Amino acid sequence: MASTSLALEFRVRRMVFALAPWVLLIPLPGCGFGVPLKEPVAVTQQTQRSASIRPGESTRDSVRAVFGEPWLQSRFWGFDLYRAIDTSTELGGLFITIWPIPLGIFTSQVDGYVLVAYDTEGRVEQVSTGDTSKFPGDQYPLMLRARDLSFGVEKNYQRGPQLMADANRLQDYLVLRRRSATCTLIVACEETGYQKWPYEACPNRVVVDNAESIDPTPFFASCDTGKDCPADFLQIGQVMQVPLIHPVNLPAGRHRLVMTSSTFKGTNETSFECAPGEVRFGIIRGHVDWDWWGPRTSTLNANLTFERDLPSQWKSYRMLLYRGDHWLAQPEPDRP
Repeated sequence: MASTSLALEFRVRRMVFALAPWVLLIPLPGCGFGVPLKEPVAVTQQTQRSASIRPGESTRDSVRAVFGEPWLQSRFWGFDLYRAIDTSTELGGLFITIWPIPLGIFTSQVDGYVLVAYDTEGRVEQVSTGDTSKFPGDQYPLMLRARDLSFGVEKNYQRGPQLMADANRLQDYLVLRRRSATCTLIVACEETGYQKWPYEACPNRVVVDNAESIDPTPFFASCDTGKDCPADFLQIGQVMQVPLIHPVNLPAGRHRLVMTSSTFKGTNETSFECAPGEVRFGIIRGHVDWDWWGPRTSTLNANLTFERDLPSQWKSYRMLLYRGDHWLAQPEPDRP
């Protein structure tokens, strides 16, 4: 019932978006309708096949016999992620009095995902499925949970698909990173700013040594249909805000880090050094002067401070493993 209601909500939202410009041009009262012309068959079939996976019984080989090669995988992190891409097409229209008036055919991309988490013996521990549409008026945030892994696609798709692990997985990863010839910078934003938006003052453009910019701001998503969100997620309305731990692998030596924001003015920078195998925990703190109705100034002041051990507040964060089209953490850190 929940999945049916969500599908109906998506369809209504697509029609509202599609019909809005036309409604402004037609002064007579009416209502819209949408007639499905093409359903996302590949996504539906993938979801149906996931029902054959048995936690505690199915193995990685038997799962791949059902789905084929995964879109994303890692033996160390213990998961396979499958993706199906399809399209959904509808004929949109409007009723004026008793006469239906066709307005056009609207197509949206639908991405379906199956996240499979395995135990240490390679047997399925948990499975989570979901799909999301890329129709311009839809853009509903999606989040799947399987064991200690979270996978999500954010609203507006600005940062691409993201795979995250609970913070308790970080220590095992860092044990291996400390054996490396390179060093590891782990950065995360501390809660600051307006009470309703505690990460509003987090700079979303962090650049180390003129490399590609990283964005440590939280992930926004809704949890899988019919499942409870983890208790430590910050809920804002119907959307969950998930603080992130962002790993950066660097060569040993001296580095320059620059922080800016797409919302506020100001550039803040600092320098630091790291040795081979060293792990540095960098806490980003941003500050903007606020009045009760909003920011008092348009300038962001941000700084980076280091701690030797994992900061206590990060225990409820999620470590970002993969974003967009590339890994941020190593998928197999125990292998050469």
